[in-house]
Amino acid sequence: MSRPAKSVVEYRIYELDPARPFLCLSGEKWRISDVLSDRLHFHNCMEIGYCHSDSGFLGFEDGASVSFKARDIFLIPRFVPHTTCSDAGCRSLWSYLFLDPDALAPGGAQQASLGGLIGDYLRITPQSHPRLYFLCRCLLEEATAPGETDLPIFLLYASTLGAELRRLLMPAAQAAPSSRNRAFALRPALEYVNDHYMEPCNIGKLADLCHLSQTHFRRLFLSIMGTSPLQYVIQLRIRQACVLLSVSQDPITSVAQAVGINSISSFNRNFQQIMGVSPQQYRAAVHPRAARGLRRILPAKGWLAPENL
Repeated sequence: MSRPAKSVVEYRIYELDPARPFLCLSGEKWRISDVLSDRLHFHNCMEIGYCHSDSGFLGFEDGASVSFKARDIFLIPRFVPHTTCSDAGCRSLWSYLFLDPDALAPGGAQQASLGGLIGDYLRITPQSHPRLYFLCRCLLEEATAPGETDLPIFLLYASTLGAELRRLLMPAAQAAPSSRNRAFALRPALEYVNDHYMEPCNIGKLADLCHLSQTHFRRLFLSIMGTSPLQYVIQLRIRQACVLLSVSQDPITSVAQAVGINSISSFNRNFQQIMGVSPQQYRAAVHPRAARGLRRILPAKGWLAPENL
């Protein structure tokens, strides 16, 4: 079943703390409608979805789809537009685990290549990939266990999953490079920017990565992302600065330089425009030593409840 010809693509961002590089969404409210959404969405994280019950399909960028049933697991890389729809008359129940790709590759080793190896998605069943299935279930169980997650164990499972994915997928990718044309047009640029946001923004390089002219790239980026490539990079830098301000006592100037902004006046101005407060005010509100228990100013922007269709 194909998605409607005209649709909106939404960017759902989940801000992950480096000290806890995952977010798990689980429970009875995560039942997916049998009405097909007219909106695709993509994330800034690797998504692991586990179907607890019922069946349906996942839809992708060009109208292609893949079916799912209870006990299936799907790995969807960041920046892959998709949507989920249950079969008529049922509401499939899911658990979702969003991971920072770094958790799958300690030290950043080959992190950018993992999404390319997976492509748009990887469907995992007990029969098709028993070891991957076991590792994904272990991650989900650790993330949903009562009490505090045992982070070292969680990260061990995550890095083992990343190693197993590369072991299984790398030979096939090298032997027969993918010829699919479904890849999200902006995905190469988004992947690059998220791994190199602290470096100068070169629009020509980003356009070349997407095999587009600079004019077409700028126009497409604005229409999909709702902002210019340069402003997107600035927003990404400020989001990362929020993380650094939350978890460290580094001077503001050091934080600005760490995210690629060398002018402190430019950093303060952009931070104020995006966050509505100064870097100093943000740190005072979120740092546990300064204000334990206060809410973070920057909440998760991704959906924390399913669509109501």
